[in-house]
Amino acid sequence: MDARTQTVERIVSWFRAALVAVEPAAAVRRHLVRDGGAVVVAGARIPVPGRLVVVAVGKAAVAMAVGADEILGDLVGDGVIVTKVGHAGEAGPRSWRVFETAHPVPDERSVAAGRGVLSIVEGLGAGDVLLALISGGGSALLEAPRSPVSLEDLATATNLLLRAGAPIHDLNALRTPLSRIKGGGLRRAAGAATVITLVLSDVLGNDPRVIASGPTIRVDADPTSALAVLDRYALANRVPRSIRDALSSLTREDQIPSDGEVPDVVEVVGDNARAVAAVESAARIDGYRPRVIWSDRRGEAALLADSWVDTCVGAPPDVDVLLGGGEATVTVRGDGVGGRNTEFALAAALALEERDEPGWLVASLATDGQDGPTDVAGAVADATTPARARAAGIDPQAALIRNDSLRVFAAAGGLVRPGPTGTNVNDLYLAARLVPTAR
Repeated sequence: MDARTQTVERIVSWFRAALVAVEPAAAVRRHLVRDGGAVVVAGARIPVPGRLVVVAVGKAAVAMAVGADEILGDLVGDGVIVTKVGHAGEAGPRSWRVFETAHPVPDERSVAAGRGVLSIVEGLGAGDVLLALISGGGSALLEAPRSPVSLEDLATATNLLLRAGAPIHDLNALRTPLSRIKGGGLRRAAGAATVITLVLSDVLGNDPRVIASGPTIRVDADPTSALAVLDRYALANRVPRSIRDALSSLTREDQIPSDGEVPDVVEVVGDNARAVAAVESAARIDGYRPRVIWSDRRGEAALLADSWVDTCVGAPPDVDVLLGGGEATVTVRGDGVGGRNTEFALAAALALEERDEPGWLVASLATDGQDGPTDVAGAVADATTPARARAAGIDPQAALIRNDSLRVFAAAGGLVRPGPTGTNVNDLYLAARLVPTAR
């Protein structure tokens, strides 16, 4: 086996170690305890004299539901799973109701799930407990648009922001005040019930108000921020009129019920930092000398890739592996197919070629296994990737301009295709020397 193939295999194995470290069922089991007729979370013992309803929402919903069901068993009165189409499989608890809906743009299935969840949660009262298991993707998967905004209007606005390269914070700033679920909407629906929220974070910084648009977090909708987002991307006159009208007329939400005898609990059970740490540990076990150099990194994918390559070229000889975490964005200017991770990898490959730097392999990988609209997690690239693409009749530089990175790696090799991973904690950036320097 040549050095390149061996290094690619190492990188993929480290990626899989990261996925194990943030496996949602195990993450829930680490943070959730049953004590007779009570639930213990973050050191707080919460009695359940009434009903316990569990709602799992997001790309990791099935696995999180499995973890909760294993711990809580017959204490669960109702269980609901809302996840992306193709993610449910047959692994979830059998007695739970399952909705498979659309991502990243909500559709009628998302609204049907919203109606179903609201109908259950609105029936809760004092003595009841709502356990919300929240993971990335929930903003689109579970929806209930506020009148007069239609689902089609919401989808149009979401698509415009996505194509403009808007990060998740800006997407949520617009969608939250337009929803009956986001921004604490599900919490308001639960009334006097106690709410426990376990979060598998796909948001850098782990702000629970942002993850899946904070459906159970005590916040107020802010139409001013939403209008500012539209202005920032010059979309105020391009989104449907109903959205502008709704935001202009929206007043402060009714106050969320104050904490009762037992306050709500919010706990982050897994995040990007844990995944990066797992890669670092796996590389060290394999005899490499890793260094974490990025955390919570954001920005345009191609620009981040150029910076990443600069760091590789300037790496000290006592470092064999560079690691980082974050989530890039892509401003769509072409008609190609690709996601932020394959675009990062393509831009990095071109930068390595330009700098005549054959000694590094670079990877950018999505922990949910789905890089934007593609069915891959991302790609592994090096300075020879562009030449292999040209040999297959593809101009890699033109492909980058057209946002057509997937086509490059389909021809040149390097795609990492794990399928849906059942977890989602942003992206991982890796670089490894093809030939580690002498110890």
